[in-house]
Amino acid sequence: NTTNTSLTQDGTNLVLTDSDTNSVTIPLADLGTDDQNSDEVNNVASSIDLNGDLTVDAADIIDVDGDGVVDSTVQDVIEAITPITSKAARIFYPPSIAVDASSVVVGATIDLYKQYVDQYGMTLPSSAKSTSAPAKIPTYTRAELYYYVTYYDPTVFSNVTISDTGVMTYNVDAPPADYNSLINVVFVVK
Repeated sequence: NTTNTSLTQDGTNLVLTDSDTNSVTIPLADLGTDDQNSDEVNNVASSIDLNGDLTVDAADIIDVDGDGVVDSTVQDVIEAITPITSKAARIFYPPSIAVDASSVVVGATIDLYKQYVDQYGMTLPSSAKSTSAPAKIPTYTRAELYYYVTYYDPTVFSNVTISDTGVMTYNVDAPPADYNSLINVVFVVK
């Protein structure tokens, strides 16, 4: 048995060396490539005994999401489970924003989408990021989102609505006595 002692890069290759000074050279161009052919991964029913009867036949073809359509390829399965597995990841709270509730107002508006893009776009002078972080946080387009208010303080706000483009309209009926009040906003990716 030998121990790998070094992993180096010589420009276009990775070189792995062991304790006996044997080395293996791996071209960088080969890294990160998928050398599988679609026929190796695409036909689920032809190679997997899903029901355990030691045969591969029509009984092994599955409907992953229960929609009545047989999911017979890997791509079909991925497309079927994506909505199931990604629901939680599609729901998020936008950044916190200040809502002026210091006086009675009828028909005030806040562009929630613009606030989200401005903060995630790191355009505000009060923004900061770690040194190695990308310049911007990825965002969705207006049309890719649904907008919700899951709660607002009914002693302060009324007639709260949100347009399909993310503009919230509201009334301030009474400024909060302690200068604190809540509106919870949630974005959902369509």
